[in-house]
Amino acid sequence: METWQQNEAFRRMDPQKQKMIEQLANSLQGKKLTEALPLLTGWKNEMSRQNISFTPEENQILTEIFSAQLTPHQKRQFELLKNAGLNRRHR
Repeated sequence: METWQQNEAFRRMDPQKQKMIEQLANSLQGKKLTEALPLLTGWKNEMSRQNISFTPEENQILTEIFSAQLTPHQKRQFELLKNAGLNRRHR
């Protein structure tokens, strides 16, 4: 199985984005979902403040990194939260 670091989209990314994603991945290690979500939200807000945006392909890598840190139960919870967020945006 390919890791996110080996993903071609990740390898093509700007080195600054790669570094920021690696820092995020390190900060998420060992965190519970309730601890990880605020970290992820804060990280995304910081990216916005720095005017850094990600392509849909890059966002998929971010999702892979985040979900790789979760237990199966937490992954189900995350999917429910993610789907609820998508449903709200499309109203």
